[in-house]
Amino acid sequence: MLPLFAVASLSWVACPPAQAVEFQTITIKVGYGAGGGYDQTSRLIARHLGRFLPGNPNIIVQNVPGSGSLKLTKMVVGSEPADGSVIASVSEAMFYAPILDPENANFDPLALQWIGSLINDPAYCLTSKQSGIDTMEKFLQSDFLIGATGKNSTTYIFAALAKNGMKARYKIVTGFDGTADIELAMRRGEIAGMCGVSSSLLRSDRAAINIIGTFGQGGSGATPSISATIADPTARQAADLIESALHIHHPLIAPPGTPKETVDALRKAYSAMVVDADFLADATKLGDLTLNPTSGEAISQLVAQQLKATPAVFAAARELVK
Repeated sequence: MLPLFAVASLSWVACPPAQAVEFQTITIKVGYGAGGGYDQTSRLIARHLGRFLPGNPNIIVQNVPGSGSLKLTKMVVGSEPADGSVIASVSEAMFYAPILDPENANFDPLALQWIGSLINDPAYCLTSKQSGIDTMEKFLQSDFLIGATGKNSTTYIFAALAKNGMKARYKIVTGFDGTADIELAMRRGEIAGMCGVSSSLLRSDRAAINIIGTFGQGGSGATPSISATIADPTARQAADLIESALHIHHPLIAPPGTPKETVDALRKAYSAMVVDADFLADATKLGDLTLNPTSGEAISQLVAQQLKATPAVFAAARELVK
């Protein structure tokens, strides 16, 4: 089957014109191990973003896995240079990490400088065919293992949301460097499945997996919505907060304090890149994936709005993902 790479409706807001700024070498640091989705999309971006930046800089990629990209996010906030020379590919869940895990994620999410994201897509819980867990009933009532990276990653957060929201019995195992490692463990039979994965994985490996349930909007009507079963209105608002991160999947961020003209130039280049014919042609090599980019400005607006939720909703969110 030929890969399909479609660009859906773009979620852009007007970008102010960037001031004069020139880039040299840029490093994209990736909060996950090699071979997974974040690594692959970061290397795709590294091959093209420099063409749209002043100075046409070389861009290299460096993997910094740990705690579902929380390790890298803390580095970006605390020690990376705020001059445009380092940007980072981290989990979209980082914007509410300080709400869900305030002891470990002790940073201000509103200080992150969002450049843009590639995907606005539902997420899924899935299991391997060999596991025998092929229905929602079995998923809820069986004892098995779900794989995740760190407790602040989408692979853990959505597995915990399903487990606690639906009173499932499975256990979540953390410590994987990325989804590629989780997939390998599924093929080996070491774990039964994972949650919080995008539709691209479903299409690329459909014969080997069972799709159990979905999070967010836009999933298949034949696949049950996991959060729709949550009856308590406050808990449902908390689930909506958690699922809002799915609108900004695979984001890039710059460190707090990065000059406005530098951030503006990065955002402008990103918006030009994602509609470029050469970029889109190269992207088809990643497999069956749908692009639906969101601008850095739109991400900042979404994050600010979601973080206006009440303390009761934040508390309910912490209960859902504990």
